[in-house]
Amino acid sequence: MMARALLLALAFSMLHAPRAEALLCHVILGCSCTVTATDVSFGSFTPLAAAPQYATGEVTIDCTGVIDLAPAVAVKLDDGQWGTFAARKLRASSGALIDYNIYTSAAYGTIWGDGTGGTSGAVVSGGLLALGHWTASRTMFARATPTATTQPGAYADLIVVRIDW
Repeated sequence: MMARALLLALAFSMLHAPRAEALLCHVILGCSCTVTATDVSFGSFTPLAAAPQYATGEVTIDCTGVIDLAPAVAVKLDDGQWGTFAARKLRASSGALIDYNIYTSAAYGTIWGDGTGGTSGAVVSGGLLALGHWTASRTMFARATPTATTQPGAYADLIVVRIDW
């Protein structure tokens, strides 16, 4: 009898399907998600080479209290501290800037942002069924374009990662 009630409850909850990038959370267990991201590190720049430099990072989503078929969440990045979505900037303590951006794929065609200003959020998904715990990751692809006038120094930016679930 309990198994039948659970199946009916699951079937009823699926009638009200969420967005493709939303998670179904169990009412009793509650949902809780954390997001972590690794640094995107370009290493040392070679400005006289006049060539873009590439790096990757990873965004990982870890959730508990999930009961979902094909779980997924929307992941959005802000434009950083020093630039805009179209031209994010790495900044040195001297104030010098280097253009860079973060993309949704290794094709470097779509800027990973929040869906405004010509950017697109990305979907992190994984697995066919999540019962209680779910984790998934997605690679961030970054490209920086130092110039012959790039000054030596340590450059950085801070990007805020937001998940919609």
